Amino acid sequence: MKNLHSYFRVNLTLLAITAIAGFGAITNQANALENPAQVRLLKNADGSTTQFKRDHTNTTLEKSTFIEKQNGEKIVRTKTTYVRDKQGRLRSGIIEDGQRRKLYKLRYGYEPKTGRLIAENMYDARIVRKNDPKNPKKETPVRALRYSYTAQGERSRPTVYVGVTGKTAEELMKWLKLNKFEKGTLPDVDPFAPTTINPNARR
Repeated sequence: MKNLHSYFRVNLTLLAITAIAGFGAITNQANALENPAQVRLLKNADGSTTQFKRDHTNTTLEKSTFIEKQNGEKIVRTKTTYVRDKQGRLRSGIIEDGQRRKLYKLRYGYEPKTGRLIAENMYDARIVRKNDPKNPKKETPVRALRYSYTAQGERSRPTVYVGVTGKTAEELMKWLKLNKFEKGTLPDVDPFAPTTINPNARR
């Protein structure tokens, strides 16, 4: 990990996040089956479940991870609400805990000519940090990821910068690993991507 001491020159679009009112209990399996175009449920190896939910315009994507007790009660670990642009790319987001407390703000940056993802910034939603010596008024992310691409267009593993030090950095990395955000907050797989049909499959 590298400490964040330099000014990030990637111009990231800042978008306001509107909290979804009335987001109560997690949609159950029955509702997911009734509305398969809007909700996807994925079972994780640790026994938890991740739910993806999108609105009808496909401009808002919600990702919630929860565990279910034997009595059917669902305990939400985290909820991330993403905002997409017209091209379907994630532009910003907000991460909340199970009590709907805002923890982190997300911003994504893309290369103008190719549209490839090149930057991901995570800011603390509970405290505004400004420790950039070149721009004291600019908010500093607690973690920043920068991506590059091979000649074949394959995205590399990100270069990671941590904007906090000492115990705070250790606590942040522990939290990221626990909630499976250590490799970034961008979903690796689009849960709503159309399923490819095998033409050789039996009908």
